[in-house]
Amino acid sequence: MPSRKATERRREHTIELVEGLLETLADLRRSTRATETSVRRALKLAKGGADVSVVLGAIGPADIRRSMNDALKAAEEARHQVRLRIFELGLDEGLSIGELARVFGFSRQLAARYAKEARGMSPGS
Repeated sequence: MPSRKATERRREHTIELVEGLLETLADLRRSTRATETSVRRALKLAKGGADVSVVLGAIGPADIRRSMNDALKAAEEARHQVRLRIFELGLDEGLSIGELARVFGFSRQLAARYAKEARGMSPGS
């Protein structure tokens, strides 16, 4: 079992990660709103009879896709890091893998993978 000081450092780092997750989710919302705006513009053009080439040229689907994919990937990575830290803290505080699985609403097998990954993180990191 880690020292009280190590656990407190982990808790502080977890809070920082949660704050980072919130920022990442805000970025994802902005990207989603921009995508929605572009899709609405494309729909309006299509309903107005515009050719596909005109619609695609007006909205730049490659940029939209890239932006959304980047935002989704960043949010998923931030969420994963937060879960790992929560697992690490929960295990430090005596929660079982089964309890953590129930709280997160996923299988014990997935929870065991998170626990293994969390335990593999460097001490105090």
